[in-house]
This record gives sequence, structure tokens and C-alpha cells, in this order.
Amino acid sequence: MKIGTARYGEIEIDPARIISVNDGIIGFPNYRRYIFLPFLEGSPFELFQALDQPDLAFVVMNPFVFKADYQFDLGDQDIADLQVASKEEIQIRVIVTIPHDPREMTANLQAPLIINEPRLLAKQIILHDSEYTTKHKVFMGGQPVV
Repeated sequence: MKIGTARYGEIEIDPARIISVNDGIIGFPNYRRYIFLPFLEGSPFELFQALDQPDLAFVVMNPFVFKADYQFDLGDQDIADLQVASKEEIQIRVIVTIPHDPREMTANLQAPLIINEPRLLAKQIILHDSEYTTKHKVFMGGQPVV
């Protein structure tokens, strides 16, 4: 299957890797089919590319790369929506904002993307009443924040 992307142009993807985000991403509720694409070789970043809008892609990363103690509980509805049978099925990614100066990069720890990889389902949840923010610094003094 071919898709258009702003970063890579038209590319071939495996339709078996398409992830459904039934509620959409916050601010983009109408786009519900995505795929992970590599960002840069050897980089902790990935692109979460919308299939139905070539210009819509989010830079995401595993939050545990820079925030080892990141934790939260999934609600019962989230578990049901994602059809989670065990926590081993779950992958977590956070949307990253990379400004002109990459040392000022931030990650949205308050609204992580939860992916049930075996079922190809994802949901962006909002962590209400948490210590996490939408602009958590990824680097502090040029070093990853741990």
C-alpha cells in the first residue's frame, strides 16, 4: 500500500502495521489511521504518520529514554478501549516538540499515546491530576533529563 508523507514523499507501507486511533489524536480527531515510521537511523525518535493526511505526523519517543520513573495507571475504560489483556502488550510513546534549538525540546508527558501493538490499537489519554506537564524538558543542561 502506498501513502503520501511530507517527510519521505510517497512510500510503500505494510497495511498490517496500520494502527487505529479510534478517538484520534487531541486536536486531530478526524485522522484515525497511523503508522510508525523511522525518524533518523539510530535515533530514539519515530514519526507517527497519519495515513489520510500526508502533512500530519508527530515526532514521538519512548518516554522511558529520558524519564525512567515515568508512571501512571490506565483507567478501566482505557483498558477496555485498547482491548488490553496484559501489560506486556502495551507500548507508550509521547509526542515531542522540537524547536529551532533542539536543546529546548519538550515532551508531552501529560497526554501519552498508549499502543496495544498486537491489536494495532492506540489511544491518547490525558493524565488529570498528575505531576506531568505538556512541556516536560527532554534535555537539561545539554544532557537528557532522567
